[in-house]
Amino acid sequence: MHILLLFKSKQINVGLRYCISFLIILLLLVGTCINSVAESRVEAIFTTTLSVSGWNLEGQPYRYIPQNLYKYINGGADFFIAYGFIELTGANYSPVSGERDFVTIDIYDLGNKLNAFGVFQSRRDSHVSSLNIGTASVASDGYIAFYKDRFYVEIQAYIISKKDEGVIKSMASSVAELLPGENSLPMELSYLPEKGRIAGSERYIRGGILGHAFIDRGIMCDYQNEGEKVSAFVAILPSYQDAVKAVEQHRSFLKKSKQKCLPLDKFGEHSFVSKEPYHNKIIETQRGRFVVGVYDLSTIETGKTLLADILKNLKQTSGK
Repeated sequence: MHILLLFKSKQINVGLRYCISFLIILLLLVGTCINSVAESRVEAIFTTTLSVSGWNLEGQPYRYIPQNLYKYINGGADFFIAYGFIELTGANYSPVSGERDFVTIDIYDLGNKLNAFGVFQSRRDSHVSSLNIGTASVASDGYIAFYKDRFYVEIQAYIISKKDEGVIKSMASSVAELLPGENSLPMELSYLPEKGRIAGSERYIRGGILGHAFIDRGIMCDYQNEGEKVSAFVAILPSYQDAVKAVEQHRSFLKKSKQKCLPLDKFGEHSFVSKEPYHNKIIETQRGRFVVGVYDLSTIETGKTLLADILKNLKQTSGK
């Protein structure tokens, strides 16, 4: 009797192992299929859906991944990789007339809206005009850049013929419509309150806020605050413990730079006021997994209200 039960138990264990293995393989296949569908949708923009009168796809679309992106944009690959780069799908177009004009379209998949926004804001020129394409866009002679959802797109053209001058805008609009996803802004931008915010100053930094690796990434923007321009950031850390550690590392750095670090009353245990090299006075605190700071302050009092507003807004939008 005992032998029979033991035998059945072994059979059950073997069966469970097979079931678990099968489920793991199935999940991997599903994930692969989803990624393949996303990839094919982007590539299909060039091969089947993007149609512009008088222009043809030249050859086949090209594709780059993090391991070989440097072959396409040597010197610029690290920047995109820092912002979560997954792949680039691009193509060249030429006129059917045989002219030597061309249009190059590069679509960068950066994984999420925040990364795409960060790349766009980092590369945009505030002096060039904006277009109503994608979530946000900029344009100059022979160049358009925009982002939509997790995609950042650059289009470059060399066009001599006057009749074809509008083709680049037409292509950009079509690509934006064909890309999957939404035109909404990244949710993380809502961490910073709108009151007093200088429009267009919003940015997402990867690689060190104020040059500090211990506050690696976060949302930043500028404010008009009581008659002066100041800057603020919300650094996003993996956990509460990491956020506390980041504040202490910042405090340690400032002390080593011969700057005084004093407690910031009413803003929690992990808060301080000091002077950041090249950025005047700074006040900083920790809240949940975030580190929040206001800097370029002439006086501390002008920053306290803004810091309090950011903390209040952060609690409302993130629950922290």
